[in-house]
Order: sequence, then structure tokens, then C-alpha cells
Amino acid sequence: MTYFHVLWTRPQLNPGVAPEAQDLVLWDFEFLTWLLSALEARRHGPLRLVTDARGALAVQRVGLEWVYSGGISTALEAVPREVDPSIFWAAGKLYAYRSVSPPCVCVDMDAVLWQPLEPAAPVMALHPEGKDWGWYRDDRQHFAPFGLEGPDWNWELDPFNTGVVYLGDAAVARFYVDTATAFMERFSREVCADPARRPAFTNAMVFAEQRLLPMCSQRLGLTVAPVTRAMPGAAGLPLNPDCLHLWRAKLAYKLCPDARLALLNWLIERLLHAFPEARPVLARWDLDHAKTRSEGGAVNPAELAQAQLGDLRFSLLRNVQGGINVTDLISGVERDAVEGSMVWSGEIIRPEPGARFELEVIGLQSLKIQTAA
Repeated sequence: MTYFHVLWTRPQLNPGVAPEAQDLVLWDFEFLTWLLSALEARRHGPLRLVTDARGALAVQRVGLEWVYSGGISTALEAVPREVDPSIFWAAGKLYAYRSVSPPCVCVDMDAVLWQPLEPAAPVMALHPEGKDWGWYRDDRQHFAPFGLEGPDWNWELDPFNTGVVYLGDAAVARFYVDTATAFMERFSREVCADPARRPAFTNAMVFAEQRLLPMCSQRLGLTVAPVTRAMPGAAGLPLNPDCLHLWRAKLAYKLCPDARLALLNWLIERLLHAFPEARPVLARWDLDHAKTRSEGGAVNPAELAQAQLGDLRFSLLRNVQGGINVTDLISGVERDAVEGSMVWSGEIIRPEPGARFELEVIGLQSLKIQTAA
């Protein structure tokens, strides 16, 4: 069974600058998660990368071509130019399925499969999500007119997070990909290309990828099975033995320096311990030892707007008296917190006995907390 990553670089391109003059920008923790994802996946089977020409060059430049035991394909050069990359930022994944034959497992670069995927159904995805969540609530109203009306389409099915997807049935894979790509191309032509209709932000990508998978599967008589279970409303996948998935927590780490540094050093330690063959590439980027600060780029203003959607909250610790420990729900990594430390909603605050502190929740009223001595 083939495992594969997808790297479509067009969403990162600045239209006014020649592609060859633009670098692929990654935060340090994103690079290490990508590497860990690849090294764990290739333990389970041949690992392929499906990318475009610019992505293939970027992989060579960062020194990761050796991890792709199943080869590197530039099939994403064929993604139609009409597909709007700012709206459909993950469209490359859907087109990539056309170049990998089932049975296959697509693993996002911010997801790490700790165990080989054991097929429990012809179609599997990481975990279900609630159809009433804000990303999906208005899907039928907005997207059914794009060829998805009528009784054959079941809008009562819960979407599935597609950080990991197993496709073992060729017919479902073909129907899902054809339906999703046709939707993205039509939406790009009719909505994105029209200045009067083009939205500043839309959940069209999440719909195309995560809502259509169970809907298309049911059309062919199949039900999507989960790889693991998630915590409702969480911005990332809580620590579990099946899979790590950063998902929207990537934005939280970009905004919360202490959490980012703790994750970074956890990734470095895990890679050095489990995969000593990775040391040369880590050393090349000065990531072969614990760091005292984390490096990254600027946060996109559009990402900042997404931080206000409700599943991410950021707080500051004030008037701290006593010891405070903070545990990351996603990685399990622990760190000490002090006066002024920022924490986010994917972390657990564990005060020592007798400790006091105030939690200044950004945008909300502060909370005063005291533990028993």
C-alpha cells in the first residue's frame, strides 16, 4: 500500500513575482513535523510525494528528497489554471489522488501516523466532525446549487477530517475526485473569477474535501470509517496512539511563542532519538539540538482573522504566585509558565498546590484562579 504526501505550491505564489524567484516559506516546527510525518509513514510502506515542479525543487533544496522512497511526482503541474489557489488552497490533494492508485493513504504534512493504517473499510478518514460546526453549517445553502441538489445527496452526513485518508476502492476514489474537482473548477469560474461575487473568505475548500468525501461514498453504498477519534471543538487532534495532527493548532503555535518553542524542542528530541539518519539534515538547518527560541516567518493577516473563529483562544498569565505547569494537549509536551506567559486553548494549565494566578483571556473577561494549598 502506497503512502503519499502532497505539496502544491501555487497557493504560496505571489502573482507579481516570477515563481523561480520565490522561496517556499516554512516555520521551523512545520519543517520538523513534515520530516517526522515522512519518516514515520515510510516505516509503514513506500512513501511518495506528489507535487509540482517548484515543489520538487524546494524539496531538493531543503534536503528531503531522500525520504521519498516511493519517488517524487510533479503531476500537480496539471492542476487547471482556473482553480483559484487562494480559495482552494488544498486543491492539490484532490488532483493528486488521480496519480496514485488505490489502495493508498494520503497523509498531510502536519499529520504523523504512529501506526500502519489497518483498513477497516474501503474508505477511511482521520475522524468525523460535526456538520453544525461553523465551517459546515451553511454548506447546503452555498454549495448545493453547484450540481449537488436533489435527493441523491445526503446533507445529514457528518464531514470527516482528511488529515489522513485511506482509499481502497477505485470507484469511490474516482467519483469523489471527479465530483470535488468539478465543484472547485466551476466555483472558481463562476464565483472566484467574478470581482462582484468573489468572497474574501469561504469554506468552499473544506466543503470540497471534507464534506464531499462521505457524501460521495454513500452515493456508492459505502460509509467512511474513522482512523481515530477527536475531541469535539478542538483545534488539533489530542494526544493519542494513532496519529498526531496539528491542523489549526499550527496557527496557535505561530501566535504563541512559548508553546511553539516547546513543540519545536519536542520534535527535535523525537527525531534525533527515533531517526538518527535525520541528523545530517537537522544539522544543516541548525535543528540538531535544543533551541532557546523558535524561528518563523510573519503571520498572514488572513490567518489572524481565522484565529477569531472560536476554536482558538489565547490568554496571558498575570499575578502569578507559585509554580505553573502547562501541558500541550496535542503533543503531551510540558513547559513551565511564568508571569506574562501566553497560553492557548489547546493547553492545560496545571498549577502547583497553593499557586495563584489570573488568566487574562484575550477578548474576554479575566479569570482569577487559586488552588488549594
